[in-house]
Amino acid sequence: MQDNVMQTQAQPFVKLVQANMDLLTQFTTSPEVTSQSTANAAQFLQQASESAMKLTQSGAFTHLMQGMLKNYTEFLIEVSQSWMVTMRQGHDMFAQQAQEVAEGVVDVAEVRGRRARQAA
Repeated sequence: MQDNVMQTQAQPFVKLVQANMDLLTQFTTSPEVTSQSTANAAQFLQQASESAMKLTQSGAFTHLMQGMLKNYTEFLIEVSQSWMVTMRQGHDMFAQQAQEVAEGVVDVAEVRGRRARQAA
């Protein structure tokens, strides 16, 4: 019963909201509003395009582009240097391992030579 009382009391508010939503929907979809919105959107795009064109011709934009070019150039230099260091370290490690292997071969040859002399 209490639900019926609440529903009855809320009914005028619900009807008001629904009626206002219907009116707003009719207003926003009317031909006059649609044509005005389209004209405003076209005008906005025109202004945005003109503004963007002016910005690209400004000193601030030139400074931005020069700064970005400098940043990317520095980045590429740093990456290249990092690769060179890595390659040099790999080469040094390979040379060190080759040296150790060569020393191991010489040591084995010396041990075999001593054994051969001692056996003879």
